[in-house]
Amino acid sequence: MKEIVILLATYNGEKYIRQQLKSLFEQTNQNFRLVVHDDGSSDATAEIINEYRDKYPERIEIFYGNSCGGPKENFLWMLGRVEADYYLFCDQDDVWLPEKLQRSMDALASEEDNYRSSKEEIPPVCVFTDMRVVDEELNTLSDSFIRYIGRVPENTAYTQILIDNPAAGCTMCFNRALRDLVVDLAPSVDLNNIPMHDAFVLEIAAIMGKVVAIDEPLAYYRQTGHNAMGAVTESESDKASRNIEDLKQGNIFQKKKAFVEESRLFAAEMLKADWLPKDKKNVLLRFSTIGEKGKLKRMSFYSKNNFTRAHHNLWFRLWV
Repeated sequence: MKEIVILLATYNGEKYIRQQLKSLFEQTNQNFRLVVHDDGSSDATAEIINEYRDKYPERIEIFYGNSCGGPKENFLWMLGRVEADYYLFCDQDDVWLPEKLQRSMDALASEEDNYRSSKEEIPPVCVFTDMRVVDEELNTLSDSFIRYIGRVPENTAYTQILIDNPAAGCTMCFNRALRDLVVDLAPSVDLNNIPMHDAFVLEIAAIMGKVVAIDEPLAYYRQTGHNAMGAVTESESDKASRNIEDLKQGNIFQKKKAFVEESRLFAAEMLKADWLPKDKKNVLLRFSTIGEKGKLKRMSFYSKNNFTRAHHNLWFRLWV
């Protein structure tokens, strides 16, 4: 039987972690092992996790020590130390719907079967789902996390993920082939130039294999005010007001260029992989240095290589 591992990163999560753990052990698919790394909690998080380990001693493994400093570092640290066939990331303050694991595994298995039937080698595959954005009491704020943050699930090309990643790590499910590439590259990159672990994993999947979106909310994404990466949105009027204020202060274009510069640094880190296909490596290389070219060349390059966003393509192509 294939082994499925859920990786749970924790830090001072006592307020909500029982509810998340409860949702994991109420999944319709219970064929998983839970691996937890606590990043030095000073509250009762560790005690709560130990309670669950006492209840499920054969299914929960806990790492202590080796403070990582953040969820990105924590998840990548665990990924390099856990052997399995399939992996899922899990955040401490969310709640999974009962069918989340099974639906994700079904989509992943279906994609792998497509390759088996054609006798092709199974590539890295990553599945992600949508979430329902909720408040601390699980009252719905939005039925779609992806659209709430201004993205669309269809934008899964590697050039789109660089600038407009639609997936949250806590919705992702991926195979060993992808994990091995992530673990191979992670020690070589500067994590300060990697937006988050989810973008890193999804970018590698898009470059080397397949990304599959399940356009359905299969978890509750709780907004606590303390999320490492909260779901942030604003109305069109608020956005217009912000842009007008930035324009008055003369820094609107600097902000937009800074946004894209982060994407270029991300692309430059990906170039450290020695297994990149030549054509995609060339695109990443050109993107990482395209800011040195004239505006028309930049616009042509973006259009030709599908550097598109869910929104705001006009300013992106005109100014960066």
